[in-house]
Amino acid sequence: MEWFERTKPYEADLIADLNQIVKIPSILDPNTQSDRTPFGVDMARALAKMEELAARDGFRYGRVDNMVTWIEYGPADAAETVAILTHIDIVPAGEGWLRDPFKPEILDGLYFGRGAADMKADLMSAYYAMKYLADHEITLTRKIRLIIGTDEENGWRDLPRYFEVEGEPTMGFSPDGAFPVVNGEKAFQTVQLRFANQTTGDYVLRRFIAGSRPNVVPGEARARVSVPNPAQVQNEFATYLAQYPFLSGQSEVRDQEVRLLLKGVQAHGAYPQDGENAGTYLANFLRRFAFNADAKTFLDFIGRVVHDDIGAENLGLRYHDDVMGDLTLNVGVMRFSQNGQGTILLNFRYPHGVNVQAVTTQVQRHLGDFAATVEVWPGGMEPHLVPETDELVGTLSLVYAKQTGMYMNPRTSNGGSYARLLKRGVAFGGQFPDVPVTSHQANESTPVANLTRSMAIFAESLLKLAK
Repeated sequence: MEWFERTKPYEADLIADLNQIVKIPSILDPNTQSDRTPFGVDMARALAKMEELAARDGFRYGRVDNMVTWIEYGPADAAETVAILTHIDIVPAGEGWLRDPFKPEILDGLYFGRGAADMKADLMSAYYAMKYLADHEITLTRKIRLIIGTDEENGWRDLPRYFEVEGEPTMGFSPDGAFPVVNGEKAFQTVQLRFANQTTGDYVLRRFIAGSRPNVVPGEARARVSVPNPAQVQNEFATYLAQYPFLSGQSEVRDQEVRLLLKGVQAHGAYPQDGENAGTYLANFLRRFAFNADAKTFLDFIGRVVHDDIGAENLGLRYHDDVMGDLTLNVGVMRFSQNGQGTILLNFRYPHGVNVQAVTTQVQRHLGDFAATVEVWPGGMEPHLVPETDELVGTLSLVYAKQTGMYMNPRTSNGGSYARLLKRGVAFGGQFPDVPVTSHQANESTPVANLTRSMAIFAESLLKLAK
């Protein structure tokens, strides 16, 4: 019997359990952080739900510092461990949803909900792959550990702590990428610009807000401006939007102050080409007006220097590596508040041959009149590459080829998964090549058929790696 035929009967139960996880808005919540809930109450609820499932299904499980839950199958005293590295935290829902992001629905064969693609569905497919092996009482030599983190979308403070306490697994994969095997991941680093917000004269930028995370392409931007002729700004804004059919927006006037809303296309910051950055487009529009002081340099930097430049060519950072590909840039967060302090977060993904010093140096050189300080955010990662000759890469590649009927060479990703924390770690699944990427986007979804399809690939892979 083919693996997919073996896993298909699990579909209804898998979806029922997945629904319970997606309904929990496991987003970093500073307002409910404590020692017992280091990343917020909802994150703790999500881990508790996974532990409840593990207890129901007879798995061993435990928790590390209330940050990470592990679930285990196989000989407890095994010398070697095959890890499945996952996370249960998600990015904020954002705007533009056609349905409640925390009330999962199935429509036209697609499962909708925040986390459907990144990465609660793949977490559940991996869990059910373990469950399949346990249900059939398959004997293993290595033990399997499903490791569930809660800070992947923010500071990566969880799994490093897990490794300190529990040690590093022998090898493993993270289903937080794509099929086939992703044996290389580019470095990622966020650079923060801080600056004063002085703005005077006839044109005053009172507030500008776009983005919530450095690793998300902002899908919405807002600005409040005081201008001599509000009608002129409104008319020119309508004309500007008409030039770009992928943008939408609206404007209103209150006491000589124009309020602008511009909507672009939200996407994962690892793949800025999949989105349309609402923040840089709004700045690109506003820079035509006679703002001065810090407002002028702010709008010029994001509306000209880094606008529509995912290769960072205008910063002198265009770079290509034959193995790992191109450097990319996402302008993830933009803040300006009159007479306050402003912030811009630039998120870079780069291959071997580039380093963080080169990135910060080039940003500093291209600030022009922009009086901003350049700081490196903590938590960046260097490039990661596992040789194609490694047993892990070969085994996963062959399982994928066998089950799909198509061999595809291992590749490099712009995305960053927990796999890079392991010396022998790769990303593997659950994004199939023929499925549009919806991670971090409004109306995030995954094909229902791929839930047990991924489960089948994971189950055979775990069997071969842990047998």
